[in-house]
Amino acid sequence: MTQETTPSGPREVLATLRPQTYGNGSPSRVRDPLVEPLWTGIRVLAAVDAEGATLVDEVGGAITQMEAVLEALVAGTRAGGIVIDGFLTKQAASRWPRVHISSEDMPSMGSLMGLRRNRAKDISKLKEESLEARDFGPDDVITLVVIDLLWLDDTSLIDVPLLERRRLLESVLEESDLLRLGTFVRPPIENWAGSWRAQGFSGLTFKAANSRYLPGEPNPDWVISGMPRR
Repeated sequence: MTQETTPSGPREVLATLRPQTYGNGSPSRVRDPLVEPLWTGIRVLAAVDAEGATLVDEVGGAITQMEAVLEALVAGTRAGGIVIDGFLTKQAASRWPRVHISSEDMPSMGSLMGLRRNRAKDISKLKEESLEARDFGPDDVITLVVIDLLWLDDTSLIDVPLLERRRLLESVLEESDLLRLGTFVRPPIENWAGSWRAQGFSGLTFKAANSRYLPGEPNPDWVISGMPRR
């Protein structure tokens, strides 16, 4: 009888994971959402341990030509071993704010109605922009924006609520020019959405604060939306 073995370190864990994907629901149905700008670029998972850092893309392929980003990830990690989810992106060419939690109040149904209008058209456009953003040129500054923490010091976090994972993430990563923490806010979001729109973002993500991570599967508690209409 073959005995199943549990991954023993970040690199072994990384080999078993694929990024969680977004569901198809409405933002208004996401309970207690953390709202983030929609990053575009290459979705990646990364592991850091005593031997250094390694990056893989959405299908598990090794990314080997990002030495500066890998060095920044090693330098910024304040833990023995981690596995993170994030984006290699051109969108973070300037310093972004750290994680911010605003009012606990939920948005009104009226404000969310604007997010539902022309949803299919918005999502189609966002997907096109996402594909274009994967094309990196030789002069582009590429930054790793980290949005989630999946493993920390021999402990899996995929069954830990998202809000707690994000709080732990802030405590174990130190930002630098090439390593950023993805920002999030709590509703109401109107002022933040306007600021993100002005900075070039065209979409938002809504993620339930209590959601767990579903490796390689769509999560109905994670939803993409276009920016609300002015």
